[in-house]
This record gives sequence, structure tokens and C-alpha cells, in this order.
Amino acid sequence: MNLKMVKLKFKVLTVILVTLFTLPSLGGEIQSALDVMVFADSFTCNDKFPHHSFCNAVVFKPWTLEEKEFVSEYLRRIDDPRLVHVLKTIQKKGITKIHRVEYGANWFNNADQRRAEFSRSSDKALLWVNPVTNVIGFTDSFFKGTPFMDPYANVERKQLNVLHELFHVYDIATSHTSTGDAFKAAAGWEWNGKEFVIHGVDYEKAKDDFKSILDLVKNKQSAIAYAKDRELGRTYGFPTVYAMMNSHECFAEIMSYYIFDPTAESYYSKDLVNYVNSVLQK
Repeated sequence: MNLKMVKLKFKVLTVILVTLFTLPSLGGEIQSALDVMVFADSFTCNDKFPHHSFCNAVVFKPWTLEEKEFVSEYLRRIDDPRLVHVLKTIQKKGITKIHRVEYGANWFNNADQRRAEFSRSSDKALLWVNPVTNVIGFTDSFFKGTPFMDPYANVERKQLNVLHELFHVYDIATSHTSTGDAFKAAAGWEWNGKEFVIHGVDYEKAKDDFKSILDLVKNKQSAIAYAKDRELGRTYGFPTVYAMMNSHECFAEIMSYYIFDPTAESYYSKDLVNYVNSVLQK
């Protein structure tokens, strides 16, 4: 067999393996997020909905074989048996397509046009879920960003990011569990007359702490910013200070760190631990 034939067979095998990665579980037991999520190479935008401004903002592009293999590894590691209910809920709702995009996007209601409009986000998020379009987007930053380990959990920050976004998908699939009374009570969210704050916390100080973390990010000190976010968050009883900025992010952070951080129960309140377990055991 000549070298050209060997290379051709290897290429065909690679295509077969990656194709298998893109297929959802065919009725079998769910072992990991890889059994549920599907790689999508395109997305249709039109003047009805989603509007063309969304595609213009995020710039969809096809996945490469190498990118699929890279992301598949992160999905495969989301294999904790406690996540079966979460993954089945996502699968049942059908929010399973993951897209390759260049950028994130912000949205706002255009009252004059009576439609949602999108603009490119300056935030270099690694990946995100858009609650208007239900698009799960892996950005250029996910592949270009320097990986670093979580200081308390023996896992990469990117790994936590992927699970975090899947919990956003679960949140959407359950009509926003994160805004429900049960979660608000467990996390301590309450309305103070002007904004939602966390009961028993110096919320203005927490916001100042988060601003100092963002300043580090702006100065391209992401690893230091992340370590500070984790350290300060734990002192408040949350995985990160970021988790304290709104209930949607709070839900995704609390759930994802509970899975990957073996020390989570040492700083979560009993109410939070009970709530997380009630979600996972459904």
C-alpha cells in the first residue's frame, strides 16, 4: 500500500469519527454531553426572525474537523451521572445545536421596527447561549484563548465554561428556572426597590469587587482576574463574584461549579446545596 492510499484511508477514518461525534444519542443511555449536542455548520437568518443583523453580528462559519475534535473532548468530559436529567431536558427541548461563530452578540428591542436587533459584542466570550435565538456559539476566543486551570477544582476554566453554558440551555429549556421563587430563595435574591440584590451581602462592595476583576481583564490579565473572581466569590458563599451579578449567571455558575469543584459544599449555604441537589435529582 503506497503512502497516498494510507493518507486517504486515515482521512476517511477521521471524517467517520467526527461524523459520529456530531450525531445525537439514538435512544441509548446518555453518557455525556457528547451524546446530546450536535455540531451545526450553518444557521439561516432572514428578515423575519432571527433577523439578518444577528448573522451579521456573530458571523457564522463552518466547523473544521480539528475544532470538532477539540470541542468533542470538552463535551465528553461532561459525564457526571448527576447530569442525566439536565442533559435529557436539553435533548427533549431540542436546543442541541452548537455553532461556530467569530463573535458574541448583544440584543435590544427595536420598538420602532417591532423586532429584536443585534449588535456585535465587544466582550470576548469563549462561548455563549443567546436566549432570543437559542444559538449556542463557540467563538474564535475559545480556540485562541490560553487555557488555565481552576485554582480549586482540578479542571480547566474552559471546561467549566462549557458546562456553564449548558446550564444556561437547561435554564431556557425550563422556562428560566433561574428566575423562579425556589432558586431566588435558595440564593438569597430579593428586590430592594431599585434592583435585585442578594440578602445579607454588601451588594455595593460586591459590585465594586466585580469592577476590579473586569479591570484586570481589560488589562489582559485574565488568569489573575479569574483567580481573584474565585477567591472573592467564595468569601461571599458563591463560586465567583460574577455569579452575584444577576440570577441567570448565578444559576449557571452555582450548578456548574457544584459538579466540577469538590470544595463547593464547603462555601455554599445549606439552602444552595439542597436546591442544587433538588435540580439534579429530578
